[in-house]
Amino acid sequence: MSPTNKKIFILFGLVVIGFFYINHRINKQVPEKVCDHCNILLIDIDTLRADELPCYGYHRNTTPNICDFANKSLLFKNNYSPANWTLPSIFSTITSLYPTFHRVRFPYVHKLDDSKATLAKTLQGQGYYTVFIGKDDNTSTLTRENGGLVGYDLITTENVTEVITQLSKKPKPWFIHYYRDDLHLPYLISNDAKPIDNTLTAPPKMPINQLEFEPIFNDYLKKHSSEVFKKEVIDQYSSIFLSPDKPNDTSVSQLFYKLYDQYSDRENIFIDNWMPIYNSYLETFDIKNPSHLIYLRMMYDSMVSQVDQSLAPLFKKINERRYLKNTVTIIMSDHGESFGEYGTLGHDSNHHSDLYYTPLIVNYPKVSPKIIKSTTGNIDIFPTILELVGINLSLNLQGKSLLSNLDSQIDDNERFIYSENLEGQLLLNQNWLYYLPNIASSSEQSFLYNKVIDPDEKNNVANLYPELTQSLYKKISVLRYYDSLQSDAEILTSPQKTNISPQKLERLQKEGYF
Repeated sequence: MSPTNKKIFILFGLVVIGFFYINHRINKQVPEKVCDHCNILLIDIDTLRADELPCYGYHRNTTPNICDFANKSLLFKNNYSPANWTLPSIFSTITSLYPTFHRVRFPYVHKLDDSKATLAKTLQGQGYYTVFIGKDDNTSTLTRENGGLVGYDLITTENVTEVITQLSKKPKPWFIHYYRDDLHLPYLISNDAKPIDNTLTAPPKMPINQLEFEPIFNDYLKKHSSEVFKKEVIDQYSSIFLSPDKPNDTSVSQLFYKLYDQYSDRENIFIDNWMPIYNSYLETFDIKNPSHLIYLRMMYDSMVSQVDQSLAPLFKKINERRYLKNTVTIIMSDHGESFGEYGTLGHDSNHHSDLYYTPLIVNYPKVSPKIIKSTTGNIDIFPTILELVGINLSLNLQGKSLLSNLDSQIDDNERFIYSENLEGQLLLNQNWLYYLPNIASSSEQSFLYNKVIDPDEKNNVANLYPELTQSLYKKISVLRYYDSLQSDAEILTSPQKTNISPQKLERLQKEGYF
């Protein structure tokens, strides 16, 4: 990059930063040391859509434990995630930066810059004992390789209540990031559990639990073995792959799980280890049949209910007196989920709120329970935590502390949260959703939905609100240009090309990243 271009790049970057950054020390309305160096529990329930919770208006009682906790807390009614898939979203939570700025979007390809502040590193530097509870081999979330687990004293899959008991014996305050990934497709409940609604009729082939799914998955793996496993693996285990078909056979599916656990060697074993699970499940129902989709959503609700039940011991634990007086607890999710409303399932890209609308519940000692309707985002979690525990640092964070307007009687209707998917960018708040596809080259190709009069987001009204459309188009355009400059700079300044094998590239393409 020439000196002149470098100056232009820096100047342009400062303009964008002026748009999106909030210096953490500026907020003067925030009460000091609400819970000075209190313990912090961040409950991160991936793929939990806000409007599947009764405390967010859902008709099914899916989450009695979470909502009981919410009734004693601050519930943020209009919260949005910065992406429709986990990796960029969870990095926005831990950095309080939008994906354009933290630049971790794709597994294997991206790694967080060491200079970026993260929640764990910051708290560790302030004397906290930091713990991540969750698997560290899931490339779609935080790993050692992508820099997401830097700053943790302990990475474990132990029971969270037992971890809290052990941490209470330490002299330091603690921070736990408790990550749950239970809610991804396929929607299968425990073998001894029943669906939350027994009045609906299941599609004839759809499994409701792992026991029913295994033979289906097994048959799929046998039929598509050359698309899933490397030839060397098929040859090595030919006696299993070539065994005669028999009812309820699970030999190949059990082999799949056994080999999948060999995390460090997966690329030498599999051609694709995610799509077989997804595709074998999708073959059990008809996406064009409305009754099948209704049942599908009910099965997701059943999983949500199961997660809620599993959290009951944790809520009981943190309700003990010794934790009530010195623990900040936050419940959030990395993104939502779709059930065919707009032609997509899971979190395949669409530009509607179902994929970005997520719960945010904040509890701390002596909190006055309240429902807050102002627009908020997951990027606000980091600065909110710092304010709550009395840590005052000069950090460049794009989120803002949510404590500043608690006493305000006026909801913030002007703020927009930026989000993105693989096909475009969005700006969302409680009243509007704006979307600009990647292929768009002018504001005329914008999508704008008035959520107040069109909550299902069916009618594009961009032409009826030209000033608002043009304003939001300009904001997205600035971000896009900055993103492209950042990408060019990374290519020019990178000491070596990204080390990505053809197998990894093929997997990323199959999963829709390219």
